[in-house]
Amino acid sequence: MKPLVSLAFCVGAGLLTGCHSTEPPGGSHFASVEIRGNTPGQISEAAVEVFQSEGYEVAKGGPTHMVFEKKASAMDNFAYGNWLDTAVWERVKASIEPVSEATFRLQCQAYMLRDRGGTTEEEIKLTGVHSSTYQKLLDRVAKRLNQGP
Repeated sequence: MKPLVSLAFCVGAGLLTGCHSTEPPGGSHFASVEIRGNTPGQISEAAVEVFQSEGYEVAKGGPTHMVFEKKASAMDNFAYGNWLDTAVWERVKASIEPVSEATFRLQCQAYMLRDRGGTTEEEIKLTGVHSSTYQKLLDRVAKRLNQGP
């Protein structure tokens, strides 16, 4: 009977630990990259350059927190649109967090935005399924800092 009790214990422990959600490195849930040897100001400047090169405008700038926005694609407009005549926008909130000495994490979360700037503005948080586009942007920021412009 002992093997059966051991098996039940292992299965029970597996179920308990199986329900625990593990976070990606650094606790980032969407997109992030670690950058070594640059200041937050340099990272912020490179992020602005990369996002602007992809058509984003800087809605809020700062040394450690930035917000980028641009009109969403026609497909996103169809998927996230509303019945008003206003276009859907993309909003990306980026931040720079210290990891260790001379190492920072640039991370972001993206949203679709309905009624941008209006009284009924609504942010729709994108899930990790959509993160690859934004991860590529962050990777470009890191590459720009490591190799220069």
